[in-house]
Amino acid sequence: MTTLTKFDASANIILVNVELTNFDESETTLLPVVLDTGATFTIIPWDIAVDLGYDPASSERRQRIFTGSGVEFCPVVTLKKMTSLGMAVQDIDVLCHDLPEGSCVDGLLGLNFLRMFDFEIKYSQGTIQLIS
Repeated sequence: MTTLTKFDASANIILVNVELTNFDESETTLLPVVLDTGATFTIIPWDIAVDLGYDPASSERRQRIFTGSGVEFCPVVTLKKMTSLGMAVQDIDVLCHDLPEGSCVDGLLGLNFLRMFDFEIKYSQGTIQLIS
């Protein structure tokens, strides 16, 4: 399967949406995020994880990340399903971390999602192609 998604090639970031499925798979939440090929993990805000029925505070798994303010240890939760760029991934780990106030997005779409596919970013055309 192949999907093609358009983005604004004149912008300083590649903005995409992710659809996150709640804990009991009865609802979804749409979240604007930055596609970040330099981020190992996908990051979503704490409050979104809680709204989806996950409890980041009780997660025993933590992942070290480097931020502009230093090193932080973020809780890891496993989402039932996440969809972005026309493709869905089941049981995907995400980090719960709030991006700095004033960010134009709520999270990052990282390599743990992207590496599930072959992908190609064409800035000249403003497109992202995923191939499963």
